[in-house]
Amino acid sequence: MRTIRAEPRHAVGALASCTVFQGMPPERLEELARTMEWTVLDRGEVLMRTGDPGDDLYVVAGGRLNVAVAGADGTETIVREIGRGSTVGEVALLTGSRRTATVRAVRDTLVGRLSRASFEHLMEEDPRGALELTRVVAGWLLPGSPPRRNSAPATVALVPAAGIDAREVAARIGAAIPLQALDAPAVDQAVGEGAARSPAGSPHERALADYLDAAEVEHSLILLTADPEPDSPWTERVLRRADRVLVAAPGGVRPDRVTRAQLIRIARTAPEVPRELVFVRQSGQPAPGITALWREAGGFTRQSHVLADADADWQRLGRHLTGRATGLVLGGGGARGFAHIGVLRALIESGIEIDRVGGSSMGALVGGLWSIGLAPDEIVEANREIWHEIRPLKGFTFPFVALHGSGRSRTAMQGCFGDRRIEDQARDFFCTSTNLTRNRSMVHASGPLARYVLASVSIPGIVAPVIDRGELLVDGGVLDNLPVDPMSSTGAGTIYASDVSPPRTFSVGLHWEDAPGLIDVIRHRVRRGAGTAFPSIVRILERTATLASDRAASTQRLRDDVRFIAPPVGPYDTLDMSRLDEIVEVGYRSALEAISQWSEEK
Repeated sequence: MRTIRAEPRHAVGALASCTVFQGMPPERLEELARTMEWTVLDRGEVLMRTGDPGDDLYVVAGGRLNVAVAGADGTETIVREIGRGSTVGEVALLTGSRRTATVRAVRDTLVGRLSRASFEHLMEEDPRGALELTRVVAGWLLPGSPPRRNSAPATVALVPAAGIDAREVAARIGAAIPLQALDAPAVDQAVGEGAARSPAGSPHERALADYLDAAEVEHSLILLTADPEPDSPWTERVLRRADRVLVAAPGGVRPDRVTRAQLIRIARTAPEVPRELVFVRQSGQPAPGITALWREAGGFTRQSHVLADADADWQRLGRHLTGRATGLVLGGGGARGFAHIGVLRALIESGIEIDRVGGSSMGALVGGLWSIGLAPDEIVEANREIWHEIRPLKGFTFPFVALHGSGRSRTAMQGCFGDRRIEDQARDFFCTSTNLTRNRSMVHASGPLARYVLASVSIPGIVAPVIDRGELLVDGGVLDNLPVDPMSSTGAGTIYASDVSPPRTFSVGLHWEDAPGLIDVIRHRVRRGAGTAFPSIVRILERTATLASDRAASTQRLRDDVRFIAPPVGPYDTLDMSRLDEIVEVGYRSALEAISQWSEEK
């Protein structure tokens, strides 16, 4: 660590961007900034370790930190990233407890230290400000409180690959969002001729660091454009400074030997930094199968597909980079999930840009159809073909694995998605399934669309499990029927959730004293008025499969950082596929009403 003197405007700007200090008057922030000690952490350096005394709060003014917790076997798991405008250590400062995590610098990071003595002085001088800080932190500790999201990146490295023009990509991103774009010539002009490409340890090193530190504080986003040459000192400097690495490549081009070597070098230089692909194509749809080759070659976490001349695509990428992307979560619920189509139509008609969709069970099917480019009306017709013509739930078989054979279900999914892969779609999508082999929820953001959507809708006992590399996958609704947390982890700034599984009662009429036999079932079918029907084996299996997930979803509904839409679909049976159009309309009207209420609240 090295202690530096932070310029007042930089220090105050860092404090003002923190949630815990928002609302504090400028003069108080200035006083606070003067009492803080400002330190630069080198990449990989530890700020605090598990078990250390919790006597300080740290404010991140620039750079990025990883928060890791140790498991029972001593291995560390990274649970959160901390970027500019975030704080770390506030809980221990307030409670007096020891540190519960180890925090390391992902890259060179500027932090300000607020000691316990300074905090106690703040409480004496400004009780209201200190109370607000305490309230914010206490809110993070409440049961059921939403997880603290990863910060948007402060500095992004843009690396050209396969001959793409990085300057053109930087210009298109800069036209979509406010940022400061810097390449080697621009840095040389500001710092001195040859500074950007000077080797590590050169006399320019300190001036370069000061210049880039100041740029981070003054601008919401810095885009550092690397040289085309992978061995350029400027490219290495850009990678070491980045919170996120974007590798831009022309769409449809396979990574050749030279490109693969470049991707390996990037991964070695910035091993802990998230790396993403940006495919820029001139026309048409993303080439099938190409994305998987790139992801495997470079260890990329996600990808964006943009048309070179489509402003909407660049704006979507810009929202992602600034943490303002909009995510839509579609829950499970059988036929009630048809309401998602109406919700989707209402959001689109209201001008709400949907950047990514995640779904479980029926929500996975609707979201998957959206991801391949279908409009809501087309999604309705696709579901009509599946449930009214193919009718996968009518293929009864010998119940060795499930009540229904998997042939019709596979035919339906293959007809919808063919050989498409999730990562090749221009629209960002994920779905969830339940891994019976590992007893955990799975998030599928890549791989065959047909396979993983089929897995997500396969209610155990009713539809046969999907076999995926030797493991059994079933309905995503078994463990996570409303996958809000996976959507939060994508960095979405605004999340809408369509919840079609309201609290349900599952009872029978008082005239039933024992489970019915064959004669009872026949009698009830003949005499419809003979009391409440006893639930069928299909409904009992469906209800059993979602019990745990229903409890989890009830906790999600308490989150105040998600805009929930709950269409009144309780009167509809989860297996009543015949009322498709009616349920779609219910979802549409319900979403319009919710959107109107949100508008009035602004």
